[in-house]
Amino acid sequence: MPSETPIKSNMIFKLSNQRSPQEVNLKSLEWAVVTQLNGEKTVGQIGEILSLSDNEVLQIFSNLLDEGLLEYVRAENSDDAPSPAFINRLERRFKMYVGPIADIIINDTLTELKTSRQYLEKSQIPFFVEILSLQISSQKKRIQFQKDMLNEIKEMFNGR
Repeated sequence: MPSETPIKSNMIFKLSNQRSPQEVNLKSLEWAVVTQLNGEKTVGQIGEILSLSDNEVLQIFSNLLDEGLLEYVRAENSDDAPSPAFINRLERRFKMYVGPIADIIINDTLTELKTSRQYLEKSQIPFFVEILSLQISSQKKRIQFQKDMLNEIKEMFNGR
C-alpha cells in the first residue's frame, strides 16, 4: 500500500519497532539509508551523507515508509507545524457546527489533501479551514466558523 505521506527533506525518522529491515528485501541504497537512521538526522542530511539526489532520497524514504520500516519522529524547523492544541481547538469548534461526524469529515479532508494531522503545515491551515467550512450547511454558521478560525489562525501565526 503506497504511502500518502509526502516526504520532506526536513523530516526526521527512526526505525520502527513494528517491523525489522531483515523482514524486507532491501536494495543496497535502502540499506545505506537504514544505517543512517538515528532519530536525529533529517532526510536531507542523510541524502547528503550518501550523495543521493533529492529524488533518490525521497523515493527511498517513501519505499521504506511503505514497507512499515520507518517511524516519524519530528520535522526540523517544526515551526511549520501547527500545535496539537490548535488542531484540538479546530476540531472542537468544527464539532460545534457539524456534530459528531466532524472527525470523519476532518480525516476525509486530510486524506484528500494527501496529509494527516501529524504532517499538516501551518501554510495549509487556511485552505483546510475553507474546505471544512463548505461542509457547514448554514451560510450564517459557515461564516461564523470561518471568522472564529481566522482569529485562531492569526493567533497561531503571531506565536501563541
